[in-house]
Order: sequence, then structure tokens, then C-alpha cells
Amino acid sequence: MSKTASQLHFDQVDRHFPLQKQDHVGVSSAEVVELFGSVSPLGIWRLEIETGHVFWSEDAARIHGMAASEGPVSLSHILAVYHPEDAVFVEQVVSAVTTERNGFRFVLRVKNRMGGYRLIATAGRFRADNGGELFGYCHEYDDLVRSIVLTGD
Repeated sequence: MSKTASQLHFDQVDRHFPLQKQDHVGVSSAEVVELFGSVSPLGIWRLEIETGHVFWSEDAARIHGMAASEGPVSLSHILAVYHPEDAVFVEQVVSAVTTERNGFRFVLRVKNRMGGYRLIATAGRFRADNGGELFGYCHEYDDLVRSIVLTGD
């Protein structure tokens, strides 16, 4: 983990927890995502590395302050909503994760409606499908967590 002015938290991770058997529980994957999203918006996304196209859920678009789209959105278009220092960092993460074929997580700044920035958390991992993809989730940080992160050591 490293901390700088532009990134409050970043881990490049290569851990995979064992898949849990859940069929006997009787709750679908869609219901699990809906449940998590009932606490706070939870965005799901997928990046095609070769094309730079991102496919994302409505919540992922909203979390980034953008309009929802069923078709692809260019990664460069999405990076425009990040703080300029953080956009460079995201490009470096995509490159490193693609090369090392592992996972990542970070908390970075995206533009808010008032001209400032707010924090969002993103986590994802590499998979070899379609010439290489990253997929993951994102969510907003709430005010309590934000104040702890910004005032902590």
C-alpha cells in the first residue's frame, strides 16, 4: 500500500478466495448484487483492454458522474472525470495489472457536481477472455469513511 497526495489507498493484489457453495442458500448472484447496492450504489464494470471500451452498470456510470449507457464508453472519456493525477495513475494500474495478470483496488478522486472532487473505491482483476479484460466494481465512499481517511495518519 502506498499513500501520496493523489492516492489515498492502492493495493495490487493477487488473492482469490475459495468459491463458496451457495446454491443451497437459494439467493441468486443478481440478488446479492442488488442487496449490496441497497446499502450504497454499487457499480459493476468490464474493460476490454485491446479496444479501451468499458461496459458498465447504471450505478457505475452514476458513481462516476456520467450518464448510463448500454453500449461501450471509452476509457479515455471515463478518465476525464478523475483528478488529473489520478487519471495517470489509473492508466498505470491498467498497464501493470494487464502485464502481471492480477487484481487491484484503489480509492481515488473523481469530479463532483460542485467543481470539487469526491472519493470512489474501485477493485478489479484481470481475466484472459476476449484478448484480455479487467472487470470489477466501484462504490462511493460515505462521509464518515471519507473523514476518517482524510484525517487519519
